[in-house]
Amino acid sequence: MGSTTLIDIAGSFLVSGLLLLTALQLDQKSIQTTFDSQAGLTVQENMVELIEYLQYNFRKIGYCRIPSKLPSSAASSFIQKGDTSCIWFLTDASNSGNVDTVKYWLGTTPIPGCPNPHARLLYRQINSNAPVGTNLGITQFEIQYYEAFGIPIPTPFGPPNQTQFIILTVRMEPISAFNTNYSNNFAIWRQTRMVSRNMKR
Repeated sequence: MGSTTLIDIAGSFLVSGLLLLTALQLDQKSIQTTFDSQAGLTVQENMVELIEYLQYNFRKIGYCRIPSKLPSSAASSFIQKGDTSCIWFLTDASNSGNVDTVKYWLGTTPIPGCPNPHARLLYRQINSNAPVGTNLGITQFEIQYYEAFGIPIPTPFGPPNQTQFIILTVRMEPISAFNTNYSNNFAIWRQTRMVSRNMKR
């Protein structure tokens, strides 16, 4: 076998190897694109679901089907306590005519079994009932509190207070991601004036 034949065979192996490597890279890129597209869609759907849920519940701050059951201090105690990632407020959670204390807060520890190390459970608790956690890939749940003329209220605080509106910021990432690139697909939602009409009583 001549040296020319050996060179031809080596060249064939090299070209075949390069073609195979290119095909594998294209296949990996295709898989990543598909994974990212699905992850982005899931994040958007989860964000819409969560925001609809939060808007419904936060609009009920200070609401009671029987208004006379609300505390006499009224608006100064609708929000019982406030912190940057936690809020307690009074509402009639089940429209029963009774005043409930509802608490929302973001967990501080990673979710067991969740690939995304930044995701946290968002908890909701009514009165002294067991808290219920939601795992939708939430990585930020931040609340800012303001008085009527836009003066920020330092946190944490309790009643009485002059909270007239809040700014809520939520960030979501995929629960799982291709090559752990969670920041490739994320969604941020901010409600700049979530003022409850019930606060104006």
